[in-house]
Amino acid sequence: MALKCKQCGGVCTENGNGEYECQFCGATFGKEELVPALKKQAIPEMPRSDSGVDVFDKNINGILEIMAAGRKGAWAGSGYLISQRGFAITNAHVAADETGQPCQKMAVRICGCEVPAAVVALADDKAGHGNGVDLAMIQLARLPQGATALAFESFSRVRNGEKVYVIGNSLGDGTCITSGIVSDKRRVLDGKELLMTDCAINGGNSGGPIFNEKGLVIGTICSSRLKADGSDTKGMNYAVPGDIVQQFIERVKKQLRLIW
Repeated sequence: MALKCKQCGGVCTENGNGEYECQFCGATFGKEELVPALKKQAIPEMPRSDSGVDVFDKNINGILEIMAAGRKGAWAGSGYLISQRGFAITNAHVAADETGQPCQKMAVRICGCEVPAAVVALADDKAGHGNGVDLAMIQLARLPQGATALAFESFSRVRNGEKVYVIGNSLGDGTCITSGIVSDKRRVLDGKELLMTDCAINGGNSGGPIFNEKGLVIGTICSSRLKADGSDTKGMNYAVPGDIVQQFIERVKKQLRLIW
């Protein structure tokens, strides 16, 4: 252990005469007079905790990038797997064309693979602009290796102000993650209950999941909001609450007697 000079704090070394000489100021001392210098302690690196990384890694293999086509063009959307038999959730306005009919062609990208998909059920027969809920169930023709169904949080546990994440096919350019909070878990718009969030979303995010910090689904992204004059609002984006999504799933399972 290095020994410190009492006068200047410099390092002292033995000079061969039974004394210790400061290498800085030249003062000499007996060993018993010196104060041991403390070795510099390495500061341990704190374990990193980043729930956004965890949420993304936990759920990426259940996220769908959707490519759909109808009579008048093609569009992109998002979705998420809810069953190992290939059933998944998206928006009605992603799964249907401008007439409200199921889109003519649909493919999804998941786990790096492109897979055909078909519409199983629409909760709104006006492509998300009618009186129904903007939800649809689709089914993938097959599941690529590693594809994993996502899990829901009990919506009663959702709290205003809690941190949340959105993963989806933003602008149709591929999957990305954004973060924010629950601004209002029950915001009534046009007679419909929606979850309001300030997470950044864009075209292409529609139909994708919103997660809490545990990585559990709490809703399905459905829209950003425009004012009556058509201008954009700031930070006001919406999702179908998770309990309403689960009610839709259970209704379709029962009506169509789906094997889950």
